[in-house]
Amino acid sequence: MLSAILIGFMGAGKTTVGKTWAAAEGLPFYDTDDLIQSHTQQTPGEIFAEQGEQTFRAIEHQTLKEMLAVSEGVLATGGGIVENEANLTLLQTTEIPVIYLNAKFGTVAERLMDDQTRPLLQTQSFTDLAQTYQRRKPKYEQSADREIVVDTLSPEAVVALLHA
Repeated sequence: MLSAILIGFMGAGKTTVGKTWAAAEGLPFYDTDDLIQSHTQQTPGEIFAEQGEQTFRAIEHQTLKEMLAVSEGVLATGGGIVENEANLTLLQTTEIPVIYLNAKFGTVAERLMDDQTRPLLQTQSFTDLAQTYQRRKPKYEQSADREIVVDTLSPEAVVALLHA
């Protein structure tokens, strides 16, 4: 069984924390966006642009379902994993710990300022992005077994809290 599933808004540090945690524990690390790209040979941004968000979310859901059967590792999800009701059900009913890495909007905005790889940053204004953040926040909270506020913490400090 996976050690944990990391959820949170883009830029919260899911991938960085997940890699740090997996390395410290000698476990495999998985990222849903990387798995999708490996399977489809397209980046999430390309899928969004060419096939639309609905297609991407369906692929993301299938990826999450498959990962729930993996025997060990740490899984970082895409920030929009909570946009699909079926994913919310999977996250809320799995025995795998779901950890919400909670970063304030100002923190993620600062981290994402120059990131051109994220689909939502290509199509949404700053105001729209803030609304997306606010809409997703309760979904992260409802889906998580544990929440860690990460704004001022290094990845190593977050991992230390995960062990506490």
